Order: sequence, then structure tokens, then C-alpha cells
Amino acid sequence: MKTKNAAVVPWHSPAEVMDMIYDVREPGCEAVGYALLRPRSRQSVNRVMAVFGSKLAPFKPEADAPRTPCGLPVTARDHRLILAQGAPDTPLWRLLEDYDANVRPHQRLLAAILTIKGEYDMPSHDLLDMASAYAAVHLAGGRCLSTMAVLHVPGDGLSTARQHVHLCVLARQHLPSGWASEHPDLADTAHQLWADEISAFRTGWSRITAAA
Repeated sequence: MKTKNAAVVPWHSPAEVMDMIYDVREPGCEAVGYALLRPRSRQSVNRVMAVFGSKLAPFKPEADAPRTPCGLPVTARDHRLILAQGAPDTPLWRLLEDYDANVRPHQRLLAAILTIKGEYDMPSHDLLDMASAYAAVHLAGGRCLSTMAVLHVPGDGLSTARQHVHLCVLARQHLPSGWASEHPDLADTAHQLWADEISAFRTGWSRITAAA
């Protein structure tokens, strides 16, 4: 079957995407953002392709904008794909297309977005390295979840906001045989769990890098 070219996927602005996701805000967890993407919102059908594509391109891409090897436009500073341990090698475009095509009628959650904020004096590549390492250990390895890590540097858009990494996590466990059940840790009530786990990992990561 002929598939649609990634180049024709419409761009969705950050404001449009905010209407698609549910932002969980547990008191005391401000250091880590946590948002959930459900199959439907405001009577509209959601797609991970739209939301993940928006994170890859937070600024509207021009015709000559850089693209991923599979053709998705990129205006974010950098990005990485961290596949679940044991999952087959798959380009990002094909991964998202396949995921959207296999949403089940009873599926409650499509994806989650964990946002890890950096300090003003922290090099952006260090922040992306740390967030990607966390995803490799705790998401890809510990939970069999595939993740796209995207580095946003708001200064690229003339903003003074802090740089941050979005970990865009596909909710269904990604096994060698395909997509399995949604992971139970991606729940409305799990903001504290994620904030604590990421905080502990950051502390350990700082010790590792300082001793290297």
C-alpha cells in the first residue's frame, strides 16, 4: 500500500497542540512537566503524528527547513529517537504512522509528554544527553516504551524562557512482536512518580559526569 509522504503532513502550532493534550499539574512537581494525549479531545480525533511533529517543529517550518532522514520538518534545536529495548529498528515517520494506524477502540491513552527543564547556565547538549540517558534507562529499558526526545531552546525564537527537553512517550509498550498494552505508570495520578524518578536520575547523572 502506498503511504503518504511525510513532507505533506500539515504543521500544527504549539497553541493547537495545547488544545489536544491534558496538562497534569500536581503541586510540588513544577520541575517536571507532565501531559497526556488521549485519542479524543473536544470531540476531535488526535494523532501522535500531529503532536510529535509539532514538538519537532515548534516554529513554522519554511520550505527549506531541515528534515529528519524520513522527511519530517525540524525547527527544534535537536532530537533523538530512543526505541524500546528489543523493538525493531524503525524510522520515526514509519513508527508514528504505524502507531496511529493501530490505535484500538478501547485505548484510553496515546502518549505522554514529560518535560525536563534545564538551567540557564547548562549547555543544551548536556541537558539532551541527560534526558536521553534517562529515557534509555527508565523508559526504553525499564518499561519497554519508545520515546522521541526533543530539545527546545526558546532563545532560537527570541524568548528568554529556559531550555527544555520534551520526552514524547508512546503509551503502549513496544515489544519485538509489536504494540502491547498501555503502561500503567502513565496515569493521571503519576505526576509525582515521574518528578521524583527524574529528580533522582538527575542527581545520579550529575555525580557520574562530575567523576568522569
